[in-house]
Amino acid sequence: METRSQQHYWDGVANEKHFAHPLRLNWLASHFSVGHAILDCGCGYGRVLDKLVQNGYHNAVGADFSQGMLSRCRLLHPDLTLVQAAAERLPFKGCSFDAVLLFALLTCMPTENQQHALFDELQRILRRGGLLYISDLLVNTDPRSLERYEQFAEQFGTYGVFQLPEGVVVRHHTKERIQSLAAAFDCLEYEPFTVTTMNGHSSAAFQYLGRMR
Repeated sequence: METRSQQHYWDGVANEKHFAHPLRLNWLASHFSVGHAILDCGCGYGRVLDKLVQNGYHNAVGADFSQGMLSRCRLLHPDLTLVQAAAERLPFKGCSFDAVLLFALLTCMPTENQQHALFDELQRILRRGGLLYISDLLVNTDPRSLERYEQFAEQFGTYGVFQLPEGVVVRHHTKERIQSLAAAFDCLEYEPFTVTTMNGHSSAAFQYLGRMR
């Protein structure tokens, strides 16, 4: 689960994968001004970032550690503002943003150290009262998923962490795990839903909106 091997994987599949997590613009409109600064952390090929800009959120920046994903993003959306950076070491000053989006990022950061380092960075770069908007995958209860969780639980030490056939390690989360990670935030919105994954399967998912205390 070394960052370099993960980056190599995402560079290699950058032009193949597609993501379907919806952007709830009504959530942002209820709690956020279009003029405020947004970071789309783990922006991938820019699907969500472009939608933000197209809806008036022009002070938006995308960051991703995959050069392959950023190259695809620049081809699709040449006018977006992008930075190559690992989510655990973001090159921004403290209190730089009013909101951060994490869309299908936590599943790609399966270890405890990675996730805690990410949330340390979020608390550093967000202004007081800043928003955190997460869209990601929940632990599933279908037989196929349960078999994978059991198969890899001992190897990775965490139920919900597993290896895909192509070799990359990912993580599905419980609601309680998200609440623990976001302990510095007050929950404003939470909604479970079903999403199509990057490999074309249906998965339980959730969206969370919180405000940093």
